[in-house]
Amino acid sequence: MKIKRTQPGPEAPDINLIPLIDVLLVIVIFLVVSTTFLKPSALAVDLPSTQAAQTQTEQPDALRIRVGRDGNFAYGNQTTLDAKQLRSELTKALASLPSDPLGRRAIVEADAAASHQSVVTVMDVLAGLGVARVSIATSGKQP
Repeated sequence: MKIKRTQPGPEAPDINLIPLIDVLLVIVIFLVVSTTFLKPSALAVDLPSTQAAQTQTEQPDALRIRVGRDGNFAYGNQTTLDAKQLRSELTKALASLPSDPLGRRAIVEADAAASHQSVVTVMDVLAGLGVARVSIATSGKQP
């Protein structure tokens, strides 16, 4: 019996995966290098809801700090305080409150024309004293 040889046909094309993997690897490296990684904000703020006016009246033990348009602070019956005086006044006030960080609350009432830095200064003082819950008071008037 004779074995019949067939004519070799055209070869099937080879798909070379190595260059494809190299190109995809370069694209992935480019995306990783060019992506900006955002650091989440270190200051967590609870945004006001529709019931904000009710919660303010339910917090009689909350510290109320006022920030004037000139950057001065007020607490209690003190009208003009700087950051150091505010820290000492708040330290005295916090001595009578519970030591539980979740029990310590503060409400910041800032003038609309007050600088952002003065509000952040108050929040830094409160954070340094262990006040866990800080609310920002708003008015019901629309500008």
